[in-house]
Amino acid sequence: MERFVIVMPVDTSAYLLPCDDGDTCKLETLQKLVGGPIEVVDSCLAGNWSRESDVEAVKLVVNEEGKLRDLQENENAATLYAYDFMDTLVGPAALVAVRGEDLIGFAKSVAESICAEWEIPLEALGEGERFQTFNPD
Repeated sequence: MERFVIVMPVDTSAYLLPCDDGDTCKLETLQKLVGGPIEVVDSCLAGNWSRESDVEAVKLVVNEEGKLRDLQENENAATLYAYDFMDTLVGPAALVAVRGEDLIGFAKSVAESICAEWEIPLEALGEGERFQTFNPD
């Protein structure tokens, strides 16, 4: 099954990015997506949102140094953040499922339904891979 992570750039529509190795994305891909070292944080979605019995949780991948680098707030990602009432998320983010120690993507229909249910604007597929990264210069 082809799997996708939900990428949520700041100030533009989210898009579905196909996973690198079937189910998962490489660390390098996740680092490119968030513009630096990654941090995996809790989302408000339970594992059953993935519609798969072996998925334990749904998490957000963000830039670990985002606040230090004064990245812009990400309202779409903050909507899904488990602690949005106490804190906010900054910079681009990716929504992934957790199976064991692996961060995996979702089936396309599941990713689309998550975006629809949580009112996250989703760009049409087929526009190619895009990365929103942080440039300190």
